[in-house]
Amino acid sequence: MKKTDKLPVELLPKVELHRHLELSLRHSTIRELAPQFGIEIPNDKVFAERFLIREPMHDLGSVLNKFLDTQLLLGSTDILERITYEACVDAFKEGIRVLELRYAPTFVRHRHDHLSFDKIHEAISKGAARAEKDLEMAVGLICIIQRILPIKEAERVTDWAIEHKESFVGLDLADNEEGFDSKPFSPFFLKARDAGLGVTIHAGEINTPKAPRYVKDAVEYLGATRIGHGVQVYRDVEMLEYVIARKIVLELCLTSNYLTQAVPGEMAAHPFKKLIKAGVLTTINTDDPGIFDTDMNKEYRLLNELFDFTALDFELCNNIAARSSFISREKVDRVWKPI
Repeated sequence: MKKTDKLPVELLPKVELHRHLELSLRHSTIRELAPQFGIEIPNDKVFAERFLIREPMHDLGSVLNKFLDTQLLLGSTDILERITYEACVDAFKEGIRVLELRYAPTFVRHRHDHLSFDKIHEAISKGAARAEKDLEMAVGLICIIQRILPIKEAERVTDWAIEHKESFVGLDLADNEEGFDSKPFSPFFLKARDAGLGVTIHAGEINTPKAPRYVKDAVEYLGATRIGHGVQVYRDVEMLEYVIARKIVLELCLTSNYLTQAVPGEMAAHPFKKLIKAGVLTTINTDDPGIFDTDMNKEYRLLNELFDFTALDFELCNNIAARSSFISREKVDRVWKPI
């Protein structure tokens, strides 16, 4: 296939494993809700400044700080149910038939003390269930532990997630890797794994020499079978061989890695295709489509244009994602048939 060839990516069925609910808000919904929380949006310039990341930022930490304006809008159970349903509908329109949405109850509750973990989860679960009823898709929810919070908070979130394991499919560790070692969280993730939850860990994302080894910690100490991002393994031959030998699935996010400068320079410098050719199990994801102003079709078009992705490449990534999903096989098989 030549770079000038354009695949009709909108028509391709898709699977997404790594999409953060809190940063998946429709722009129209943000514009509607913002004034209710004291944020006026007089024009498109102000909207972009407050709610969008379209150009590379200095580092992951500066990106995370910009999430807070959107977080302020998550102020009621009605809003949470609505944004969950809308996120599922939008994903379905992008061709996604198997969708895992992840969220951090501690992040949602920040500045919203009237919302308990249970109220938050009930609202989000209602939105996801309504989408599954209305649309031919499978939706699973992943609970996130914020590594920047005290360990006791992580223990609390873990126990709560396990109590709700009938409506969660997995547990994740997220936020900035730099300065927040994953190993102290090991007991919580092993406990969750033993309770039947899947384990995916944000690791190997940031552009630092230690990042590839963070992936190994996530696998060996926390029991991860999937890695959120993990892109930095391309810089370490030993770690590349490690994830291949253990069949660890990487949840790669092209636009996100460019905007956070996890892979510095131009988007074309991303090792996505190199990882596939090396034999790494790779999947395609949007990460935070609302704030990054992207969606799965945009990601597919970029992969097609920058790296000559063919229909077979997309099929490979989607089938890996479908097999690796933490959603029950019964639910996945109802909506996904490998080509």
